[in-house]
Amino acid sequence: MPARDEFIAAIDIGTTKVTTFIGSVKKNNIIEIKGFGTAQCRGIKKGLVVDINEATKSILNSIGIAEKATNMFVDSAFIGVTGKHISFLNNWTELNINSPSKVIRKSDVDKLLGIANRVNLSSEHYILHTLIKQFSIDDEKDIFDPVGLSTDKLAVELLIIYGSVIPIKNIINSVKAANIEIEDIILEALASSEAVLTSEEKESGVIMLDIGGGTTDVAIYKNRKMVFTYCLPVGGDLITNDISIGLNIPFAKAEEIKKKFANVDYNFYETLNKINMGDLKLDRNKAALNIRLYSIVSDRVKELLNIVKEKIEAYGFIHSIPCGIVVTGGTANLKGITALATSVFNMPVRVGLPVEFEGPSEAVSNPIYATVAGLLKYANQIKNFIDLGQFEDKRQKSRSFISRFRDFITRVLKNGNLEQGV
Repeated sequence: MPARDEFIAAIDIGTTKVTTFIGSVKKNNIIEIKGFGTAQCRGIKKGLVVDINEATKSILNSIGIAEKATNMFVDSAFIGVTGKHISFLNNWTELNINSPSKVIRKSDVDKLLGIANRVNLSSEHYILHTLIKQFSIDDEKDIFDPVGLSTDKLAVELLIIYGSVIPIKNIINSVKAANIEIEDIILEALASSEAVLTSEEKESGVIMLDIGGGTTDVAIYKNRKMVFTYCLPVGGDLITNDISIGLNIPFAKAEEIKKKFANVDYNFYETLNKINMGDLKLDRNKAALNIRLYSIVSDRVKELLNIVKEKIEAYGFIHSIPCGIVVTGGTANLKGITALATSVFNMPVRVGLPVEFEGPSEAVSNPIYATVAGLLKYANQIKNFIDLGQFEDKRQKSRSFISRFRDFITRVLKNGNLEQGV
């Protein structure tokens, strides 16, 4: 890509589509989308590669469209990752401050973070992100920056986000086969949150739901930090499948009906009245069909939201989120989704669109592109070392993701635990 430092490329490899964004950073860190390309995705299911050749073709198609739209050449990009293999752990670490003045120095913080970052995970897992949740001094929690404060004991709590090596390796190989260098791999829940959440929401407490084609990514923020993440391997494709089965129509037709007419708002009477019913071959009137479609979609979406609610309740967050829910992803375009989510969670809900972006309206005004937009935003923060609440050595970040991942694989191979291939 020409003017390598001026433009950033990001690729969102989803279950139903692959989207490539090419953007540049303007003043005040506003990201301008120069062009984008979206192609139907084959070879990916619920965030996992199931056919590497088809996945690579889909990636190449998306990149080709973006390159044609911008007259630019993409040779490197930031990539998103999700799937049920993603997990996290909290790591609490303490350090005694031994200086006579008891004043915390930056070297003390660096030492503490270095110790806290030494996490013992099995060789089957790879750490994607190490995020600072909070510092604590003398049992006083939620300290944002401890440098300069006085204390006997400094502590930090880290959120360690990791994934299984094999699924990550398959994503890497799919992208490599498209002759794209991976700048970094970023958790999609983190990227979507960067795109659609405001700083006020992150400060007060908010839940982000990105309901894509094959997965639903969840992230919870409090005190400006991510404190929880989860991937439910269920998304909009399941709704489409239910419509297909319930109405006895092909999957492709069910997807068309879902996008154009499905809703979870009981005021639905004007929906399917506008559709060409000729090829549906249904022996029922349109009013009955409207009711059936509403019932199918509403039941499935309500079930999905309740699964997410139960997961969040299990971790004790559900009653401490004043800013409510931000729903994004393709399913956020479903009519009535905010009202239904409000009734399920009993808290305010809004649809999340990318913020602090400029460019084609179809790219910056549609929740379906939240993840890829967020990848660009997060990539800019990484490149400029803007505070992410993330502890990672800057010297490490200056090396490509492939180099760092290859070093990890090499260390594992010495123990004979993993087949080579990266």
